[in-house]
Amino acid sequence: MDVEWPKIQSGIRESNTGRGLIMRASLTGYLTDGMSPYLEIHQALRAHSHSDTKPHLLTYASVARLNPYQSLVYKKFPNNGIVVAPMHKPYLVHELSLHKPRVASITMHFHWMNWLLAGESNHESAMTKINGYMGRINKFKRTGGNVVWTVHNVYPHDALLLDAELELQQKLADISDVIHTMTPGTLEAMSDFADFDESKVVVSPHPSYEGSYEDYMSRAETRSILGLDGDDFVFVIFGALKEYKGLNQTLDAFNLLLQSETPLTAQNTRRIKLLIAGAADDSSEVRRFVRRALVHPNVLVEPTKVPGARAQIYLNASDAGIVAYRRSLNSGAALLYQSFGLPVVAMDTPVLRETLSPTSAIYVTDTSVEHQMQAMREMLSFAKPGTRHDVLSSISHLHADSVSNEFAERLKSKLKLR
Repeated sequence: MDVEWPKIQSGIRESNTGRGLIMRASLTGYLTDGMSPYLEIHQALRAHSHSDTKPHLLTYASVARLNPYQSLVYKKFPNNGIVVAPMHKPYLVHELSLHKPRVASITMHFHWMNWLLAGESNHESAMTKINGYMGRINKFKRTGGNVVWTVHNVYPHDALLLDAELELQQKLADISDVIHTMTPGTLEAMSDFADFDESKVVVSPHPSYEGSYEDYMSRAETRSILGLDGDDFVFVIFGALKEYKGLNQTLDAFNLLLQSETPLTAQNTRRIKLLIAGAADDSSEVRRFVRRALVHPNVLVEPTKVPGARAQIYLNASDAGIVAYRRSLNSGAALLYQSFGLPVVAMDTPVLRETLSPTSAIYVTDTSVEHQMQAMREMLSFAKPGTRHDVLSSISHLHADSVSNEFAERLKSKLKLR
């Protein structure tokens, strides 16, 4: 295909400092200031391997670069003739049609929609934003565009106006051509929050994170860094510290676990630790949790954002992960733990039952502190030296290469892209 590219600035910027020519990468897709959707897509089209066939275009929002999830999901899309481009300014959806001459189709893929009503506390204003944006999406569809929505959460975790967020969610479900869920059980889990046309649904699992984080430090080295003993049993909570994750209940359950170890001696309780790392939000419950954790003799906590390169320190030092959330649909944290070979203490939900192998999880079958403590206690004998190999084997089918390739094929089939 002979494409005549517009004469615009490329992703490499030139500057003359008097010391010769310097080429500075603009990191398209990471730096959001001043980059229009048109330019983001232009860069993606230029990077695609050209052939005699026009590619399909898929652009996505919100863009979450700190989490490898989107890169893993789209990893094999180019192999299927789909150009993937981030869209940091999704309210400029009208710019997508400018690329129609260069592509075979255009698809807008929505992930999280919390950006539309972020900080909005007035219901009337929120509905104006929702209806206005849905109008733009309708116009995009009338020009031949496709819409895909991935159902990540029951509803946004930090929702201020729940009714408005649920209205947005329903309108998005209605307007979408494809609704992507990660497990078959998602429809049942969402039944109280949205009505879905099942004929639109494409099921494609959350890929594992295996290979997407640095993982070269030994267990002994990471424990040395953190000041842990080799015979400590270490539970870990890794990721953003949010109210919905039931953090204070987990700490209550942890305290019960320490008290249940008999005889109750310093030597016994010293060997069970709770490791916590992740950015803490400003809610009163999370602030209380951090205060409690900071003074707890068996807890190590870093309540700040942890660079991806340091994730291995916390995960390789641990024996089991905890995802005992109060409200949850999918759990990237559970897949992250398992990608490092860690079994998981998880709240018992249909979606997590479909995601996690029975050989790699202990489920909290009741929301009480006592039941969570019992699950954590069971994990003390469940996690053994050979468990890591078993856990990794249980998620081998979730490798990003196969998940991404199959998802691309299913999307093309559902959208009738040729």
